[in-house]
Order: sequence, then C-alpha cells, then structure tokens
Amino acid sequence: MKSHAETDADFQKAADSGTEREDATGQKNNDQELNAVIKKLDTMNIMQIVCLASFFIPLVNLLGQILLLVIVIKSFSLSVRVTSVLRRYRYYEYAKISDGVRTKCAVILLSSILMAVAAIVMFIGIAELSVKMMLGGYAVCFVMAFVAMVLEIYCFIRLYTIMNVMDSIVRNRNHPKKPGGRLIIWIPIILILLMFMLSGIGAAISLPIVIQHIKNEVFTEIFMQADKVKRQAEICAYEFNYTDFADICDNTYEPVEGFGWKLRSPRAYASELVDSVEVTSTNAGDSRSGYPEINVTVNLKGRYFPDPDPKITYVGIAINDDIRWRLDPRETTVIIDIQSPWSVWDIR
Repeated sequence: MKSHAETDADFQKAADSGTEREDATGQKNNDQELNAVIKKLDTMNIMQIVCLASFFIPLVNLLGQILLLVIVIKSFSLSVRVTSVLRRYRYYEYAKISDGVRTKCAVILLSSILMAVAAIVMFIGIAELSVKMMLGGYAVCFVMAFVAMVLEIYCFIRLYTIMNVMDSIVRNRNHPKKPGGRLIIWIPIILILLMFMLSGIGAAISLPIVIQHIKNEVFTEIFMQADKVKRQAEICAYEFNYTDFADICDNTYEPVEGFGWKLRSPRAYASELVDSVEVTSTNAGDSRSGYPEINVTVNLKGRYFPDPDPKITYVGIAINDDIRWRLDPRETTVIIDIQSPWSVWDIR
C-alpha cells in the first residue's frame, strides 16, 4: 500500500502532466468539484458586495445584517470544500487562509448574536427609561458591530485571494505558493476603524440628545398630570373662599367633587409613569406656612425610578385669594433637572 506522501506525489505528477497537456491545447481544468466551488465563490462574492454596500445605507443595513448571517452560515461548509480543493492541488498556504476565514466567520456569527442581544437590551433601556441599560447596550452593540465589520472586510479581501488561486488552477496557470498583499488587507481595516471612530463621535453627540428627549417625555407627562390635578384643587379652594377647604379638597379617603371641579381617587390618575396622585389640604393653624395649604403629591412608578418611594410634591399656599404653588423639597425624592441630560433619575 502506498503512503500518503507517495499518493500525493503520484497525484501531483498526474496533475502536472495534465496541466502540460491542457496548457498546450488551451483547455481549462475540468475538475467538477473545482468548478462547483468556483461557482459557489462567485455567488458568495456577489452576496458580500451587497452586504458591505448595505452597511452604509440607513435602515437597509438591518437587512445587511441578515444577509451577513446567511453568508457566515454558508461560509462554514464552503470553506471546507475550498480547503479540500486547495490541499489537493498542494496550495497549502491558501488552504490555511480558507481555514482562517472559517474561524473568523465563527467570530462574526458570535459577534452578530451578541450585537442582536445588545440591541434588544438597548431598546429595553429606552422603553424602561434606563440610561445605564441604554448606554451599556449601545456600547456592546457598537463594539460587536466594529468587530464584525473588520472581520467581514478581511474575509472579503481574502475571498479574492482564494478566487485568484482558484482561477489559476482552473486555467492551469502557475500561481505563487505563498499569498502576499498583507498591506492591502490592513488599509481598508484602518479606514473602517477611522469610520467607526467618526461614528463614535457622532454617537457621543447624539446620545445626550436622545436622553434629553427621553427626559422631556418623562417629565412632560408628570407635569401635565400634576397640572390637571392642581387646577381642580384651585377651583375647589376658590369655592370655599381659599380659607375653609381643610379636609374638603382631599381625595385620600374618597373621590370628591363640587361646582366645576372633581378630585378622583388617587389611583384613578395612574398612567405609564404615575402610580397615583394624592391631594390633601390643611387650615392655616396646622400648616407650616401659616396659611391654608393644598398638597398635591405625584407618586411615581418604581419601575422607572430607583428610589423606593419616588414622588414629587407640590404645595399650594392660599394667599390673597390665590394659590401659589411651589415644589416641596422635603417631600420630593426625584430631582427635577431637565437641563442636564445625564440626571434624569438622580435621587435626593
């Protein structure tokens, strides 16, 4: 029985003799497996061009991610066939490149999965109004996208390296046994790195804007809910001449109403952010200011605020037939700082 080395040598002699004969007649290599692999590589090349182009088009890049996953999955089986063909024709260095592409495809697949999970976490953070969750998800998504993009560029360039040697084999031409062009590989990778750096700068500018928008949405709903109740409390105080409304303008026991005003039960004011709104009233003798007071406390839902008892309390002081509202710092646990985009959920 012949050894592996002897069999390889016999195959190479047959291939060399076939090459000389086919070169002399101008015919191409009729290896069916070789030609089938080349067709697969041509298809893969088109898919990679479409995939890379889609990454730079807004919204379409989502479809590009799906196409990238298809390419990666198909690359596992194709790279095995490519490696087998290259080893048969004794292009061992190129076979190593094919094996390396398969490894990098595994990393791309893992990066894509992590990026999808990070994107879900980021959107949950936006929905839950969690800045930390949103920023953490975005950071992981950004890093994984960068890794996938760099490796995709590398695989795309190496695809042409393999296609060139495959073309030489099918045309029975001599081809260098060792690949070159390492500098050509690093140039686009560096360009991609610069592009992602610019994207990072853009994200650093846009994220505070997004957070500011979230803050505006959060506190706008809270303020609107509080203002509605405060307006009803003012009408209640007006009906009783701004003096004799103690325990009357109060919804903590039961809903109350009068001429043109109505204070519903605290839970009736519940919304996505607000858990309840309580209204209490005291006379001048029992208040801290020495004037009749109405307290409107907006109890916030704990799922959006880390404090165990998040609330905002307004004190309405009845002076000279008017209600003067102010924030009660003693009974407010949420810092209302709309100007700073990073302090949405700061707690006192």
